[in-house]
Amino acid sequence: MVNHGLRLNAALVDEAHGAIRPFLPPTRLVSWNRAGGAKVFLKLDTEQPTGSFKVRGALFNLLRQPGTRAGFVAASAGNHGLGVAWAAKKSGRSEPVTIFIPGSAPQAKVRKLREYAIDLRIVGETFDDAERHARSFERETGACFIHAYDDPLTAAGQGTMAIEIAEAMREAGSPLTLMVPVGGGGLISGSAAWFKERFPATRIVAVQPEASPAFSESLRLGRALLEYPAGPTLADGLSGGIGRIVFEHRDLIDEVVNVPEDRIRAAIRSLHREDGVRAEASGAITVAALDLESSRAWPRPIVCVITGSNIDEAVLSPLVA
Repeated sequence: MVNHGLRLNAALVDEAHGAIRPFLPPTRLVSWNRAGGAKVFLKLDTEQPTGSFKVRGALFNLLRQPGTRAGFVAASAGNHGLGVAWAAKKSGRSEPVTIFIPGSAPQAKVRKLREYAIDLRIVGETFDDAERHARSFERETGACFIHAYDDPLTAAGQGTMAIEIAEAMREAGSPLTLMVPVGGGGLISGSAAWFKERFPATRIVAVQPEASPAFSESLRLGRALLEYPAGPTLADGLSGGIGRIVFEHRDLIDEVVNVPEDRIRAAIRSLHREDGVRAEASGAITVAALDLESSRAWPRPIVCVITGSNIDEAVLSPLVA
């Protein structure tokens, strides 16, 4: 193993890329047809087999775990749980898998999770509630905990997206601005670690909902807010506290922007209507951030990471009607 601490490096992300590539082909990077010549691209991890980027980190983490009779356990708002369930099946793991999710998890994700041979447990109302129950299960059973973001293996796997972007951007030129949604922060940690080592001029922008600005508040206070009393937000996957890992990589992140709910809703609608992209709020938020005044100063080309497509029909239909 290349790296054992919270601090990531490009070599570990490269290792993760080599491990998951046989299972997960690259997702598309497409030109945004409404950018008006501004060189904006969408990285569509909505096209992953689970509908979310989370499968990258779940797969690499599971591939590196030794056998365990006690099995695996994870806490998730939905997408990481789907990633663990899919990865366990695809990689041929025979150990039992237990997934804890909150009662607020979107039904689209719950329905997909029920299709897998896992022990699905719905507890509490927030991701933090699910994680507390999963940690208790870990202590009681000895199951191996597969963290959704605060683990170097998970974050390195998620960071493989950076390699795919760099490979696809060779003809578009650099430097570029990479816009990444931040919930726990595994994706931006892995991506920033790889880009800042391989292409240091890349500008890394963290994007959060205005209703849950846990990362910007952590930077202001000088400590990682592992739990955060978020306000109501459609971006459920980004709600709540950050992980220690993203705080450890804060020096690699150039800017943090917080996006209001009305712009997130508008981005979901416009992506669906005008681009044919089904995106949940946690993914559409990067496109929503392009409307902010600060985006005018970002170097082009810009890549907006669209992280997931698992939005409830009951949420999507009124937005696009």
